Amino acid sequence: MKEKQFVIGVDAGTSNIKAVLFDLKGNELASHGIPVTLDSPLPNTAEQDMQEIWDCVTTCVAKIAGDIEVDQCVGIGVTSHGDGTWMIDADGNPVRSGIFWCDGRATDAVERWHQEGIAREAFALCGTAVNTGTQSCQLEWLKNHEPESLERASSIFHCKDWIFYKLTGQRTTDETDESLPMLNMATRQYDDRLFELFNLNNLRDKFPQVLPAYRNIGQLNADVAERIGLQPGMTVGSGPMDVSACALGVGAIWHGDGSTILGTAGIHQVTMDSADLTPEMVGMTLCHAPSDKWLRLMAVNSATPNVDWFLRELGEGIRRQAEADGISVFDAVDQAIQSVPIGSRGVMYHPYLLPNGERAPFIKPAAKASFSGLSDTNVAADLLRAVYEGVVFAMVDCYRHMPIEVKTITLSGGGAKSDVWCQMVADAMGTPIQITAGTEFGAKGAAMNVAVATGVFESYEQAVDEMVHAKKTYNPDPARHATYQKLYPLYKKIAECSAGYWDLRAEILDALESE
Repeated sequence: MKEKQFVIGVDAGTSNIKAVLFDLKGNELASHGIPVTLDSPLPNTAEQDMQEIWDCVTTCVAKIAGDIEVDQCVGIGVTSHGDGTWMIDADGNPVRSGIFWCDGRATDAVERWHQEGIAREAFALCGTAVNTGTQSCQLEWLKNHEPESLERASSIFHCKDWIFYKLTGQRTTDETDESLPMLNMATRQYDDRLFELFNLNNLRDKFPQVLPAYRNIGQLNADVAERIGLQPGMTVGSGPMDVSACALGVGAIWHGDGSTILGTAGIHQVTMDSADLTPEMVGMTLCHAPSDKWLRLMAVNSATPNVDWFLRELGEGIRRQAEADGISVFDAVDQAIQSVPIGSRGVMYHPYLLPNGERAPFIKPAAKASFSGLSDTNVAADLLRAVYEGVVFAMVDCYRHMPIEVKTITLSGGGAKSDVWCQMVADAMGTPIQITAGTEFGAKGAAMNVAVATGVFESYEQAVDEMVHAKKTYNPDPARHATYQKLYPLYKKIAECSAGYWDLRAEILDALESE
């Protein structure tokens, strides 16, 4: 192995585009990020301009490429959020804005497919319970509302596939991204029956070739290389998608390894040696980056945005306190949380904040976030702790639906930056929570994948040994765990009893809007 070799990881997230420079020991040497916003042209929709995403990627990569000599870079690995629909025409131009995983426009298709049994039959093949972020549902909406967009489309992509195409001119995808929900988990390839169930036969030839992540590689175009300051012909790897990339980036590649991302979404997953699709109609199943591993995934729609919302709308007192004490807002948040006992003095919060409701461990597009148990003795700190606990109870709920025993859980994402939240997770789960050195694990996973693809590492196992390093462990407190165990049934019961109210709410609001 040559000295001074580096690899670049690109992670196109929901709210941020980042490029990160790694050495082959996994150290983050440089990074550059650009925040991006979602557009909402219609109620309950979430879109993004595809050209804007591409411009952000090139800006970020060019920024960090200046820190190295071009011949020192092994390659570029690309990952992004999964699900959603990103389409280009025959000339490679965007057909329309990209539709995100958190888009809620396809509610009617989701509810109909579940009622008619289509979702259940599809689950038996793909292991994913269709939801509004699923590409098949969004394509159904486009067929009914924008047939001209589908007519113009030549390739139906996910977000990272679009970036990869712009870097290389290649129209392919990988097993991790296309798992949701168009692949048969037994074969890791497209299944004709799924296209029939979702009534997508007429679009079949628009879906790109699907490859294992380590084989989904191309060469950097000369004009793009000049724009970003790297070598033409350099290897570019596309994949795995962000949840698999993060699992790889924290070293969760062995059977029973759990990994959670507390970011925009709450991603809770376990690595498996075989495609175990139990329990039925719960969560998602996808191919992992290693071709002999799968991930059972429970993807809660909203995690850290619940905290962002609270601080934006109800956090003025905390901001003032932080300023008075001369500390950061999040240090003040930690202090406020610690001043409140477990259970938030009777307040409970359910974190169904985004337009598309909830998708794990249950599918309910109409689900909405709520506080319950409020009284005039409660203060803002009680509500704040309830928000944190609500996200954690959602995590507990997801892991209780996993088909195999979870041996360890590695935590990453924005939530992993809070010692208080990490300890809360450990106490609620009753499981040690591990933190891995670094912060950009999606980008790292993509970087590790291209390092394997180019032969720098012989295997994913070697890549993990060389590039992933443990940092800290939070051990659960038995007494606190017992308290969370007593509170969890209340969290579950409130959610179950709210289902009818969510439906009635949606029915009434729809009627009011149509008047």
